Amino acid sequence: MWGHDSGSLGSYISAEESGGKIYPAAAVKSMGIPNVCMVPFTGTPRPHEYDQYAKQFDDPAIKRFTWSFIHGSARDSQAIKAAALRQAAKYENFVGLDMDDFFRGHAVPSPNGESAPIAPAALTPEQVIDVQKELNTTAPKCRGTKLDLSIVWYTHQINPSIKRHIDQVDVVYFWTWNANHLVDLEKNFKAFRDICPDVRVRLGVYMWNFNDKAVVPMELMKHQLDCAYRWLKSGRIEGLIFHCTPLCDMGLEAVEYSRCWIDEHGEEQVGAA
Repeated sequence: MWGHDSGSLGSYISAEESGGKIYPAAAVKSMGIPNVCMVPFTGTPRPHEYDQYAKQFDDPAIKRFTWSFIHGSARDSQAIKAAALRQAAKYENFVGLDMDDFFRGHAVPSPNGESAPIAPAALTPEQVIDVQKELNTTAPKCRGTKLDLSIVWYTHQINPSIKRHIDQVDVVYFWTWNANHLVDLEKNFKAFRDICPDVRVRLGVYMWNFNDKAVVPMELMKHQLDCAYRWLKSGRIEGLIFHCTPLCDMGLEAVEYSRCWIDEHGEEQVGAA
């Protein structure tokens, strides 16, 4: 599940909505989800607070957690990454680093005469390679294996130029920002796979439409989970990421539907991605 700090959705939800105060570890446990991707997208927790904040994930119910060190830009990314990797040294269930809102806009490169244009992004492909080198050499290992490096990609960023970055990461988190575009989810997933056929993928599942500041309509919620179920069973994706933890105490229909869906399917065996 996508983890945001308690109370961090203030400007994204209407004043009429209550809740949003639950902390990430409590939220994932309430959903029956054993994993969390921690993303301090509003600036909290701050890097100097990570050591204290991460203690909530030192829980047998939390099997895996990751931490984002990119949030739309590389500003402060070195300090954030260093603070996140301290948690990898302490917790065996810390399994990777994430790069949130990595590509800019529609990821369309500006003409610059290059034979292989690069999508505008928070880091260059070479800088991503350097992060991977760090994870391969000096970073702590999880159960003796390298930490994963994952990247957020949105369906409005379908452009071949993304491939030079995605070839350098382990996992793509595949998101549809605007819930109204979920009707094209299958078409967009195919277009992405045509560009990047081999990378591991986890499907992002929004329960709140941040584009319209409204809950995702039930017919679209059901559609994306129907697609997710088929792709999980066939091995086209390796997992789901429900968005996001502060929604879990708001009594939203899409959240309750997702909770029931997880209760029904969470223990099923799925295909190998």
